[in-house]
Amino acid sequence: MDTRDLKVFVAVYETKSITRAAKDQFLSPQGCSKIIQKIEGELGTSLFARNHFGVAPTPQGDALYRRAQMVIRLLDGVKDEVEAARALKYTLNIASTQGVSEYLSLAFVRDFAESHPHISPRIMESPDAIAKQRLADNAAEIGVLGGPVDLSVFHAVPFTSHRPCLVINEANPLARKAAIDYVDLDNQPLAMVSREFASHHLVVNRLANAGAHVDIVMEATELDMCHRLAEQGDAIAVSFDFAAWGGRRAHTVIRPFADRTFAWETFVVRKAGAGLSPQAQEFCDFALAWVADHRADLFQWPGA
Repeated sequence: MDTRDLKVFVAVYETKSITRAAKDQFLSPQGCSKIIQKIEGELGTSLFARNHFGVAPTPQGDALYRRAQMVIRLLDGVKDEVEAARALKYTLNIASTQGVSEYLSLAFVRDFAESHPHISPRIMESPDAIAKQRLADNAAEIGVLGGPVDLSVFHAVPFTSHRPCLVINEANPLARKAAIDYVDLDNQPLAMVSREFASHHLVVNRLANAGAHVDIVMEATELDMCHRLAEQGDAIAVSFDFAAWGGRRAHTVIRPFADRTFAWETFVVRKAGAGLSPQAQEFCDFALAWVADHRADLFQWPGA
């Protein structure tokens, strides 16, 4: 027997009528009778005796009624607790460098929500410096930071990799080149993300090590502002593949660096020595597996 059977039995017991109990339980009288017969068969005893007024419980029926009420209350309570637990979502705070959500797309968020309905990820995108502070202050449990990452401060696992590139006004002579060497940018007016981003220092160090004089005329918190300056012909925007192609502007061309080893990488991080909640671990495992499985579906450099 199951909870439904017990509720039918209780209805028959309390109404002392198969017909009235069947109506209350949205059953036919025949269906109600079959359930009572099923329970009697399982217990090997009669639970009701028929009379002119309907049915009357036997002593065995009285005993089952007392137990049935307890069982029904217990099981209904368990169901309520399970439903309440299901309704409560664990809010997972994630500090992220800007652009990660754009690269992963809504497909990542949708797939995680479908497979982990008990977790509500709160992704807070900002410059790396702010994301690091959120991790330090425990305002976020895990993060996605641009490399390089200080491994004395963070435990880091490689996550995504992107090609730095340049957005150039089509009237600029460099627009005619298929790829740009570092020295091509010597004394060129550049627009790039601010120094609060790890990627800013990555680019500046590459150019400086190649002997190029770095002339930054704009540091922005959004790459779109850099792209706009390139469209106006006021600067060459230092960008990244998915962001440049995703926000492509008129009268500009997008060119890669000639150095194919030049990459901007992101890492899934947590504070060194810190453990993770089960929910944070689930998110990390999902994110790493999802990117590995969907890499071919994510941004690919046109013609690559």
